[in-house]
Order: sequence, then C-alpha cells, then structure tokens
Amino acid sequence: MRTFVQSAALVVFSVLAAAQTPGPVSVISYAGFDKQAPVAPGSIASAYGNFGGIATTSWNANLPPMPKELVTVKIRIAGADAPLYFVSSGQINFNVPVATPAGQQTVEVVVGGAVVAQGTVNVYGFFPALAARNTSATRPGVILNENNTDNLTTPAARGSIIQMFATGCGATTPPAVDGVPQGATANATATIQAFVSWDEADVIYAGAQPQFPGVCQVNIRIPDKPYITGDVPVFITAGGIASNPVSVRIQ
Repeated sequence: MRTFVQSAALVVFSVLAAAQTPGPVSVISYAGFDKQAPVAPGSIASAYGNFGGIATTSWNANLPPMPKELVTVKIRIAGADAPLYFVSSGQINFNVPVATPAGQQTVEVVVGGAVVAQGTVNVYGFFPALAARNTSATRPGVILNENNTDNLTTPAARGSIIQMFATGCGATTPPAVDGVPQGATANATATIQAFVSWDEADVIYAGAQPQFPGVCQVNIRIPDKPYITGDVPVFITAGGIASNPVSVRIQ
C-alpha cells in the first residue's frame, strides 16, 4: 500500500526558472495515467507544469492531517485549497477537495502567495482509476493477497481474496474529510463491480482505505475458473464507469 502513496517521493524534477506570468498546468488522476480522464472529489490527482524553484517535499503520513501548504506551495481547485501529498518544481500530488463541484473547474498553483500556473480540470462525481506499478504492457496492479503478501512476487490462488487500491471511487459513508485519514473502513456510495479476465468477481469490500486520504480499497474474490491463470487483466467499475485495467498474478 505504501508503494502506491509514497512512490511519488521517488520522482525528482530539475529546478526550473520561475515564470514571469502564470504558465499552464495539467491535472490527471494519480493512479490512472490518463491525460483525458477527469478526476473525482476526494481522489488523488497530479498537477504537472513549471512551478519554479520548489524544494521537493512530501507529507509525513505519520503526522495527519495532510497540509494545505508545503514549502509555501498551495494548489487551488475551484477556489479551495487542496491537501498536499507531494510538491516539486514540476509535479504536485494532491487530494481533490471533497466538496469540489462537478464540471470544468479552475486550477491554480500558488507559490509564495503568487499564482505561477493556471488551468482547468474536468470533475466527475466518481471516475475510478486502479493503481498500477508502472506503465509497462502488462500494467501490474498495486495488489496485496489475502495474507497481505505482494501479488507481484506471490501469485494469488483462484478463489482467494485480493486487495486492490484505486482512487476516484467517489463519496463514502461516513463521508470523508479533506486530508484526514478516515481511520476505519467507510463504504463507497457508488455501486462498485470488479471483473477478472472478463468474469465478474465478488466484491467483498469497496470504500476508503483507512490510512491514506483519497485511496479507495477494493477487496474481491478471484473467480475459481481454470482458465484464470498467469498475468490476468482486472478492472473495476464505479456507478457503471470503468477504470483502467491492471494485471493480477494468479497461480
């Protein structure tokens, strides 16, 4: 799980000169890598652009809640400051505020009180994106087995339960609070379905991951079918909207 959230800390960008006027910023879902996809309230997103000479800094997950300012950097969505996971001169990872309205919304990156980048992002009520370890052809998912072993190194058995991690699953009950770990499970209000090798899988749990704001955890049972073996595609839907596919390793 920590691999998904903390991998951003491994990304280091070159320090760039600060722009004299606000430059462009593009925002995508942190998990799905899809430049065309919208983001959802409460989800994790990444902003890319030239933000000047910002020191690379991450939120310390041992010190909740998430800050809305890191090294004088803020990011605003529809006028609201967003909780920050990570900032650098070229990338900012943040938690989309829970109250962000649907539609095309403004994005502003503020450094030292000055707006250095501006843009827009499309917001949907939910738009699921499964976490992948990389962008290789198989797109292995960030997946834990029933006994919490890493699925990448230990394939799951058919009929067992796996834990997948995503973002953009939408609202939960009880509702999330910006930048605050929920501390316990909270069910997604949207209907969540899962498919393994195009077979529908039983969803055991779908909702908030207790430790990390913006992360949706989906626990499913692998269908016990003999043809489900090897690196198999898996995806979820939230309210009928399909996520990107990733692969799960089945023995």
